Amino acid sequence: MQNEITELRNQVRTLKRIVYGFGCLLVAGIVVGATSLQTVPDVIQAKKFEVVNDEGKPVAGLYSDADGNGGLHIFNKDGKVFAGLTTDANGGMLHIANKNGKTIASIWTGADGNGGLKINDKDENSIGGIGKLSKGGILFVVRTDGSVVTFP
Repeated sequence: MQNEITELRNQVRTLKRIVYGFGCLLVAGIVVGATSLQTVPDVIQAKKFEVVNDEGKPVAGLYSDADGNGGLHIFNKDGKVFAGLTTDANGGMLHIANKNGKTIASIWTGADGNGGLKINDKDENSIGGIGKLSKGGILFVVRTDGSVVTFP
């Protein structure tokens, strides 16, 4: 009788090991199955994306304005816009700012589809530019006295 009890104990011990083994395999299968279902999406969509620095301040941002036009702004560590690439009904615009956040250079597309370039001083006063008029290109320079010299 004692031998039979010992044999039954051995069989129960063996069955427990088998059950535990299948349990581990089941858990491993679920984990592998769950991780293999995660895929990288083809498109990530949002109305605004921001890249922030260690202090949580934005240093770059992609956005859509109220009219549905897109834009990209690059900020300094203090949150001032240093460069911007924006769009509107006419086309694209590029703005570059100085350390005080004042626009010193702009490139844009006008309503007529032609491009232009404008250079400003540190206070955003125009000092020169290039553009397209109905009769052809124009270059203008603003003198220190405020008068404008054009070169058609």
